[in-house]
Amino acid sequence: MKNRLYIILTAIVLFPVLLLAGCQTTASLVSRVFTDNDWPKKRVMVMPVTDLTGIGLGESMDTISEELSRILRKNGFFNVYHQNEPKKFPFLKPGEPIDAELMREAKEMGTNAIIFETVNPIEVNPVKSGIWPFRRKAQRFTVSMNIDILDVNRGTMILTKEIAESTILSDEEAEEETEKFTNVETKKRAFRKCLPDILKKAAREANLSLNREVWEGRIVSIDKKRIIINAGRDAGLRPGIVFEVFSKGEDITSFKGQIYQLQGPKVGEIKIVKIKPRHSYAEPIKEGDFKSGQIIRVKE
Repeated sequence: MKNRLYIILTAIVLFPVLLLAGCQTTASLVSRVFTDNDWPKKRVMVMPVTDLTGIGLGESMDTISEELSRILRKNGFFNVYHQNEPKKFPFLKPGEPIDAELMREAKEMGTNAIIFETVNPIEVNPVKSGIWPFRRKAQRFTVSMNIDILDVNRGTMILTKEIAESTILSDEEAEEETEKFTNVETKKRAFRKCLPDILKKAAREANLSLNREVWEGRIVSIDKKRIIINAGRDAGLRPGIVFEVFSKGEDITSFKGQIYQLQGPKVGEIKIVKIKPRHSYAEPIKEGDFKSGQIIRVKE
């Protein structure tokens, strides 16, 4: 009887430990799944935020792209570049072609992905706050931001998502009128309150989306048998790495009007022979019809 009681008590004590260990193992496995494609490092360009709120947020807009860039740099999986020329390129319009000049610059930089952020107009709705019988009139402010990620090599969107947070703001002096709640300063206060959570969610979505994609680079140019690719030491490459080379496939259009580029047939394989900070030199392993602009992937 004592032995049985001892076994039961031991099981009760050890169960939380086993459960915790199991949770940690699960978390570790999940983390590994999310970072299977973190090598080579992807180059990511974060664009300035497009402000559609109409309330003159000014410097607050700059903090969004800067903070998102900081978080992405911190995890160590990406080489992040913050584009600080907001008026140089038009903001992203869903369903419309990406600005050709932006795409040209991104390809010249060897960029893998471009992140666009758009802050939408702040929604205001009347609600009741507090516990009955002390409920009072208030307003719910919903702040939302669209995050869109463009795969530069394929010219396709790999993430389009709206992230929203709400907060309820009340005022002791509010009675029947609600105009006081909808003025610019109150909207700014709601925006500042919601922004940290929106940024955390946006960074998480960006991490997951970018790490789901297999790294792809491009052949920049070919000089006789010397092939230059758009990734180097900054991506974690080293001499001897072998890449598969693919031609460009045809474009298909989805029912939403989004264009997707299919992968073409394999052309051949190349091997890195010399590394530079931002590009590398490679040579063919076998003869193939290699051309600038072709997509490359690390051979598994």
